[in-house]
Amino acid sequence: MADVRSVHTHLQHYERHLARLEELRELLQDQLTAALSRPRPAGAAADPRTSEIEAAIDRMDRGIYGTCRCCGTFIAYEQLLRTPYRSICDRCALQRGLQHD
Repeated sequence: MADVRSVHTHLQHYERHLARLEELRELLQDQLTAALSRPRPAGAAADPRTSEIEAAIDRMDRGIYGTCRCCGTFIAYEQLLRTPYRSICDRCALQRGLQHD
């Protein structure tokens, strides 16, 4: 039989995870709104971050948000707070010579 404290601990972790996801979703939505509302000269291309932010929201909706597309590990919450639309972890970004921040 499962230890009730263990179940309670797992539930607390899950609730914290959901709260963090909601916080990140709000951050993404705020960034998308800001990117879409920036004035652009006529004929200028859209802010490239707009598509990255929309892709991150799509990954969140599909349940794969926060997973590195290169190595498959979870991207640290602190990394997602810095750049919530990222799709690779710091380690993979360093290995590939990319920069997220």
